[in-house]
Amino acid sequence: MGDLISNAENKLLFGNVVKSDKFCVDFLFYRRTAGINEDSALIKSHDLRVDDFLMDETVKFYRPSFLDPGWKSVFTAVTGFNYEQHHIRRCSVKEYYHLTGSTAYSARLRLEKDVAEITPIESATSTAKTGRCTPFLRFASHMLSHMNKLCTFYGFHTAKSRFNLYQGRQRAPEMMVNKILNGGTK
Repeated sequence: MGDLISNAENKLLFGNVVKSDKFCVDFLFYRRTAGINEDSALIKSHDLRVDDFLMDETVKFYRPSFLDPGWKSVFTAVTGFNYEQHHIRRCSVKEYYHLTGSTAYSARLRLEKDVAEITPIESATSTAKTGRCTPFLRFASHMLSHMNKLCTFYGFHTAKSRFNLYQGRQRAPEMMVNKILNGGTK
């Protein structure tokens, strides 16, 4: 963070930093602010817009990407300015869930529930979200009668699977950013 603080050594006006610890990725975009002794008029006079950049300069030094979130896809990204040759990259919702590991986890959990006979118990469970006494008492008595079986099934041994699912949810955005930038997951 010392690079971002204005001092006599730091001459950068704008900075774009991508940091990764091989587990997650952080994008940091900043603009330097003027200190007391610095030439604040120079920095404050910059009001950059799209028309301040030449097309050749933009194509040579930058990789412009345009991102559009979607309904059936997490994103659709178009990279490049060339009308004939530009990259279109997508990540579908199905692919996102595969990256998080939740599809494999859900299938494995469904099988474990069938073996442990938890599925019929959960299917017969009524909702707890009610303002009436009778339906809530029905829910409470159903849960209390099956409490031991449910607590045994959802015990501490499921912690590793849930933690792996958490890691997958943390890792998936990094993999999607890599797909936008490089066209692949590696």
